[in-house]
Amino acid sequence: MKIKILLAAVLLLPMLAAGTARVNAEASYPAYVYNEWNQSKAAPLSYLPKAIYTGLDAGAGQFNEPQDMFVDNNGLIYIADTGNNRIVKLNGKFQKTGIIEELEMDGQKTKLSGPTGIYADSAGKLYVADKGNGRVLRIGPDGKVDLVIKNPAHPLIPKAFVFKPTKVAADSAGRIYVLSEGQYYGLMQFDTSGQFTGYFGSNKVEVTPAVVLESFWKSVLTKEQRDSMAKLLPIEYSNLDLGRDDFVYTTTIVSQNSSEQIKKLNPLGNNVLKGEQGELRFGDREYTMKQSVKVDTSFVDLAIDGDGFIAALDRTRGHVFEYDQEGNQVAVFGSLGNQKGTFLQPTAVAYRNGEVLVLDTAKLNITVFKLSEYGELVRKATVLYNQGLYEEASQIWKEVSRRNQNSRVANIGIAKALEKDEQYGQAMKQYRMGADHAGYSDTFAEVRIRAVREYLPLVMTLILLLAAVYYAVKLKRFWTIKKRKETKS
Repeated sequence: MKIKILLAAVLLLPMLAAGTARVNAEASYPAYVYNEWNQSKAAPLSYLPKAIYTGLDAGAGQFNEPQDMFVDNNGLIYIADTGNNRIVKLNGKFQKTGIIEELEMDGQKTKLSGPTGIYADSAGKLYVADKGNGRVLRIGPDGKVDLVIKNPAHPLIPKAFVFKPTKVAADSAGRIYVLSEGQYYGLMQFDTSGQFTGYFGSNKVEVTPAVVLESFWKSVLTKEQRDSMAKLLPIEYSNLDLGRDDFVYTTTIVSQNSSEQIKKLNPLGNNVLKGEQGELRFGDREYTMKQSVKVDTSFVDLAIDGDGFIAALDRTRGHVFEYDQEGNQVAVFGSLGNQKGTFLQPTAVAYRNGEVLVLDTAKLNITVFKLSEYGELVRKATVLYNQGLYEEASQIWKEVSRRNQNSRVANIGIAKALEKDEQYGQAMKQYRMGADHAGYSDTFAEVRIRAVREYLPLVMTLILLLAAVYYAVKLKRFWTIKKRKETKS
């Protein structure tokens, strides 16, 4: 009998190995999360490559240096096919439904030249950053140009500035946000008639040792010497997108401090994606040095889905980082390479019906990623958590934690449910596992308050009794001594 079992096990081993190989072969990139010491730890894959489409597959001919991609509310896909001077429109099956090369403007024909940015609003209007022609076009549902923004003039705009729009977006009120090459003062904002209204959400000059040293010298030098020094300029944005709440999201391609590379700007232009403990860090927290230069994350695009998830595309290592609406990392996938699910020069990212699309300028294709079973669990739990349904989310977070013990968001989600259920001791343990110092501190404060409320009456009673006994003994001694003195006299 034992020999038969051993023989069966030997025969099953190749089958099990083959099954494992098939699972691992679904993706040629690792997934990971970071612990509180910013060390990467292995994690299950949240997204898997589903399909790859080229311009030839779509029936639109081969793409040529495509630079941008956008998915509208109807699931239609727009590609800024920069090298071919056109916009390609695809349906949900990734088949061509239209090509925009020539447009009607003021009764005349006009052609696109190197379009690098594309955006479609809920009303069906299309916005194109026509960089080669130095203009932004707004195209109505009828296919005609109803607005042109070119060579904007305003006292706030330097006279030597050359308008070279690279990216564009518009909110529900029709306000247009433009990212122009060489513009360091923030996004350029225009009203519905195309009039420049000001700069929006400008980056700050990063505080680095070089900046501190330069500021010191400027404080002691003369005005003529200060004027001759190079000016300190904020870091330029690399891309933008709008959420359904009309908040403007931006990416910064380089950050010396690895902070605020992704921003969520409110109507006042202030970044509200800060986190409970100050500035959030995005991208890879482990980096390498190449020729004494820090090789760090470089975000080139981002997309926001209906549930507030943020997909940010890193061109340095070909990773797509996904964050929830509070800036917590929930997934990372993709890599550089030639295998399925990897890229050579990723340039744009978009959400579509729960899937993630990545446009590759070098491979001239679009890779579609689908959620894995684990990824679906994380997403469902995150949505419930962000809705304040901690107890409902907790059951899913427990399954996520079982599959990935390194998941900080799962531990924090479980802690929130325990805290709401007033199980503060267990909540503190989960907060500690999730390295959430603020949550742990708040829960400990609640434990302390409850302890004071529970034991303070007893403690005060004991203190009063002890005080009463002390003064009673002291009074008795006083009378005893007094009585002895009276007896002696």
